[in-house]
Amino acid sequence: MGKITNSNGYALAALVAAAGATPIQLGIARDNRDSLKEKLTLAMSADCIVSSGGVSVGDYDFVKDVLKELGSSMKFWKVAIKPGKPLAFGVIGGKPAFGLPGNPVSSMVVFEQFVRPSLLKMAGRKDLFRKSFPAKLTKDIRIKPGRMNFLRAEFQTDGAEFSVTPLDGQGSGMISTMVRANSFIIVPQDSEGFKTGDIVKVQPFDETVFTAAEPSY
Repeated sequence: MGKITNSNGYALAALVAAAGATPIQLGIARDNRDSLKEKLTLAMSADCIVSSGGVSVGDYDFVKDVLKELGSSMKFWKVAIKPGKPLAFGVIGGKPAFGLPGNPVSSMVVFEQFVRPSLLKMAGRKDLFRKSFPAKLTKDIRIKPGRMNFLRAEFQTDGAEFSVTPLDGQGSGMISTMVRANSFIIVPQDSEGFKTGDIVKVQPFDETVFTAAEPSY
């Protein structure tokens, strides 16, 4: 029988460490309430809870319900971004609890835009968000409007200006393009895309490039 590798656990642990926090991996919760409740109860000893999967509308998506059972005040569910729509956020025992999507790229996008700034805020930082900057697009982008899109991309510079190329393969399960990318192209919620040569907003992954106190979407 086929198996699903727990790539999210390793990826999110690395992102937590890169944000200056200490990841505590509690392993995989099975697709039942008791197993999930056991893991989330253990997680309540941490300063921040981050889970992945189980936050959509499937038969075994119990994260929101179990967090409520444990006393969480759920603040919101679902955000208008792509990838990463099924994000759940609540507060339990005064601690933030993030229920990230299960698709690998979705979980990493949501971590970067929501969890990372929260961890930096908890650590006393003021430069919470990765800053975006303008770059010239080298390839057409066509997008269905309705959600803000974070497209994996490669940006480069010739010393005079920045240019950026969206990568082929933008599916939320395609980790290979996340590995190749060094930035996101941020496409506004009401946009249908851009033409080659247009100036677009780029958010680099390297925090030494730019940081900002407020998101620059």
